[in-house]
Amino acid sequence: MIEVIFTLYLLLIISVGILSNKFISSQLDFLLAGRRLGPWVTAFSERASGESAWLLLGLPGAAIAVGYGEVWAVIGIISGIILSWFLIAERLRAETEKYEALTIPDYLQKKFNDTSGIIKTYSSIIFLYILCFSAVSWFWKNFKYYF
Repeated sequence: MIEVIFTLYLLLIISVGILSNKFISSQLDFLLAGRRLGPWVTAFSERASGESAWLLLGLPGAAIAVGYGEVWAVIGIISGIILSWFLIAERLRAETEKYEALTIPDYLQKKFNDTSGIIKTYSSIIFLYILCFSAVSWFWKNFKYYF
C-alpha cells in the first residue's frame, strides 16, 4: 500500500513540475517567481523556509528540557522576525530590484560595484559554510535518533 501512495505522490510532484514549467522562462521566474508574489506570500514563504524542523521539534524539546525559561527564546525569535520584516525586508526587496540581483551575494557584488568578484565569492563561501554546518547537524541529529 505504501508503494502505491509513494508512486502517486511521485507522479503528482512530477506533474506539478511539468505543468509549472510553462510559467518559468528565466532564472528570475524560477528563483523569485518573477517578483509577482505579494508581501504576505513572500513573508510566509520565507518563514516556511527559515523555520524548519527545529521549530516543530527543537523548540518544544528545549521547552520540555528547560521549562518556562525557554519563553525568552520564543520572545526573542518572534521579535527578531518582526523587526527584520519591518526594518529590512521592504528595503532589501527594493534594492535587489534596483540592482537586478537574485541572491544576496549577487546583490552585495552589484551594490558595491565589485568587479573582482571577491565580495560575491566570500559571501558565497560563508553561506556554503553555514549550510554545511546546518546539514551536518541535521544528519547528526537524525543519526543519533535512529541509531
